[in-house]
Amino acid sequence: MAILVVDDSRAMRMIVLRELRKAGYDTKDVLEAENGRVALERIREGDVDLVLSDWNMPELNGMGLLQALRREGNDVPFGFVTSESTPLMHRDALDAGADFVVTKPFTADSLSLQVERVLEGRRQNDGLGAAIAPEDATFASILTDLLGRDVATIASAAPDVSRAGAVARFRSPAESLRTLLVAELAVVAAVGAALSRIPPGAVEDFIGEGAVPDTVEQNFYEAVNVLSKVVPGYGERWALEGMKLYPKLSDHADVSMAGPDHWRQPQEVRVAGYPTGRIAFMRA
Repeated sequence: MAILVVDDSRAMRMIVLRELRKAGYDTKDVLEAENGRVALERIREGDVDLVLSDWNMPELNGMGLLQALRREGNDVPFGFVTSESTPLMHRDALDAGADFVVTKPFTADSLSLQVERVLEGRRQNDGLGAAIAPEDATFASILTDLLGRDVATIASAAPDVSRAGAVARFRSPAESLRTLLVAELAVVAAVGAALSRIPPGAVEDFIGEGAVPDTVEQNFYEAVNVLSKVVPGYGERWALEGMKLYPKLSDHADVSMAGPDHWRQPQEVRVAGYPTGRIAFMRA
């Protein structure tokens, strides 16, 4: 597998290579580029299976590289390995077509977790663009694969809109419909923490405080992006338009007006070892 590591720091490129080796990857075919311009030329030559790019670089930065590739119709798997850690920048990256964002400092485990998730998704690709979920894919099965731990869901009442939580908005493939994913804070905290191996005890604290750290919020956003595969109503992937945390879910206008008939697939999410919470889809 040909991996292209893009970073203006030679030392950082060496660190990425070292962590890839520790994660079990054969790095003899790894390519290097010192900025986005050099990387773009190399990718155009072909035979690049994965791009791992820094964000800030001279001549052409990581976002510029990603945007140039997607404009050209090149959907090579692309991940950012960067010190940029604001939720907005992470979301901008995913919205622009990045497959994941790993924040420095990182470990071999955190890097390989994201790389394997992306490559497995691409192996299930229909060859025409975004990966389509298998017919038997479920909310629980996708999260189990993503988090590397058992996730179970059971039918339940709709989320408690008087509680804190997140509301994510999806656009249909035809761009004519919108669907919301409404999640209690317990789900946000459990999924986001499990993705970074944050212990369950810390999650209890997050829930008690009614807020989560930026890293946990970012992780949940990335998980929601993957869950776009199972938004009900279409046999293809919806597009995630955005997500916001609310002190009370009812602070979102559409959620505040939702009646019993508005909710779709309400379920309780149980991430092994973590607190449980409720989640559901609803038509915006």
